[in-house]
Amino acid sequence: MLSKIKGVGKKVFSEKEVTKAIIERDEKQLFRLSIIIDVLYALMIYKLFTFMPSPEVDGFGKAELYKVLSESYLNYTIIFIGIALIILYWRLSNLQFGNLQRTNSTHSTLAILQIFSLMLYIYFVRLDAQFPGEVLLMQMQSVFLAIAGLLSLYSWHYSLQKNLISETLLKLEKEAIYIKLMPEPIVSIITFPLAWLGATYWSLGWLLLIPIGWIVNKYK
Repeated sequence: MLSKIKGVGKKVFSEKEVTKAIIERDEKQLFRLSIIIDVLYALMIYKLFTFMPSPEVDGFGKAELYKVLSESYLNYTIIFIGIALIILYWRLSNLQFGNLQRTNSTHSTLAILQIFSLMLYIYFVRLDAQFPGEVLLMQMQSVFLAIAGLLSLYSWHYSLQKNLISETLLKLEKEAIYIKLMPEPIVSIITFPLAWLGATYWSLGWLLLIPIGWIVNKYK
């Protein structure tokens, strides 16, 4: 009988040790994931600046320099919109990661998939600069920004379900983060059909982030 009790005690102790080991590993994994995401965001910002006119890529000389720089307003617009959206998603990423205590394999996969979606968005931004007005390219930008936003929402939901967040976070704060993550995927979905109306309507559609963001914050 005594040996059975000791066996149970050893089993419970072993399970506690495994749980602590898992938590420690997940905390280290969160640190590594944060570094990966920081690097990927930096690469995306760098990639946007490669949209600036370049003699090697665009094939112009010193004589055409002023003309090229003064007429590349489309490139500047794309860079501005791209950086604005990346900064927006960066802030949302910080909002989520700032409230996490640890991560796990599933959550890390969701986070990396979100960044991958943003990188695909940058890829289609580049193609859109080379082939302006193509409906498919505009829609792909909307699709991948919508995917990134929806992954962000699900990632936060998963974090709550698996208790990956800080215990100090209040219930209202948890719900408020849900609300803050909503405008981007909503606007991305709205802009998808606007691409059929033309580049002007599609571009103006992104300005809906301002009123929808205001409405959402007012609701919060």
